[in-house]
Amino acid sequence: MKIRKFFEAEETVDISNDRIKEIITQISEISSTMDNKKEEIESLNNELSNYRSKSKKSNDQIDDSVSDLEQINDKLKDIISSLDNISNNLKDYDEKGRKYLYGS
Repeated sequence: MKIRKFFEAEETVDISNDRIKEIITQISEISSTMDNKKEEIESLNNELSNYRSKSKKSNDQIDDSVSDLEQINDKLKDIISSLDNISNNLKDYDEKGRKYLYGS
């Protein structure tokens, strides 16, 4: 980490609008793929849920698999939300320029 002296200007490098648009496109494609996979996971989860054990005392492999699929689905929702946030931030950057979101 470089320590700046009081007279040194802060150097900020801006990314080109074309590159921002390329990244937004990539993020959108990734988000779409994840959303499709989330739907596949939900479908598998619904199917396997029909075969859950009736036991109240212990889980079998199907029960465990359904539980894992539910966790994966929740994580995919979080990932898709984060990807959407990235896309929105980059669109804002492209349209309005750099603005600091946090800090003093």
